[in-house]
Amino acid sequence: MARRAGLRGPLARLPESRPVPAGAACASGARRDPGRGDEVEIGGLNVTPAERRNPRAERTRAALIAAGRRLFCERPVDAVTVDDIVQAAEVGKGSFYNHFTDREGLVRAISAEIRGRIERAVDRANAEVEDPARRVARAVCTYLRFALDEPERAGVLVRVHSGHTSMSAPLNRGLVDDVSAGLAAGRFVVPTLEAAVLYVLGVTQLALVRVVQEPTSSLAVSLSQQMLSLLLRGLGLAGGEADQIAAQASEEIVRQGAYAAAFQDPSGAAH
Repeated sequence: MARRAGLRGPLARLPESRPVPAGAACASGARRDPGRGDEVEIGGLNVTPAERRNPRAERTRAALIAAGRRLFCERPVDAVTVDDIVQAAEVGKGSFYNHFTDREGLVRAISAEIRGRIERAVDRANAEVEDPARRVARAVCTYLRFALDEPERAGVLVRVHSGHTSMSAPLNRGLVDDVSAGLAAGRFVVPTLEAAVLYVLGVTQLALVRVVQEPTSSLAVSLSQQMLSLLLRGLGLAGGEADQIAAQASEEIVRQGAYAAAFQDPSGAAH
């Protein structure tokens, strides 16, 4: 029976208000601007009913997102200007502000799209998995497989990933739930919940950075297996079981890409 998605949080979301050097994507809800009639803002995007039905506006928005994604993959957000974005997208500067309130709005829209792809895959990978240790391992492997299949998007995560570390943050709920379940079941033996959550986040982020640097299957498989084995040992599992879980998750998810199809946009939107 499916339950929480497991590892999400900072590895998949950005902060609401601004990008930071190492961050996470935060889903941004829609809000209505009382001064703009039927217009609403979704993820930093000003959207009117007409725009939602306008193919030209949709193409412009897609071009801006694709350009921003390429640029944010290559260099820090603070080093990318709106002028850089519109030049790469080959649209007028006014078109940018027809769609986004500012650069941070574009970052939120891009990161929300990336987060959605990863969360779908984590949900699928852990749909029938109850054991907290296996859930954590499979979620970590999903991130590393994502770096192989979607190097540009993974590069964005590395560039704009945030250090949201609060245990009460909605961004961290899936991981906190899995680690809490592991502690309650005696699967994990660690000093505190917070220490365990930070430990998992740190290991996963560094592994993601390494695979983005060298996106080869051989590296990703060996690295995921080795780091997961160490991670699970650190959470309190015996060495033999940690090795077994790490090897199974790495083989199925990283090498075979069992859930990689979930990275694709179900709407059929262009890459």
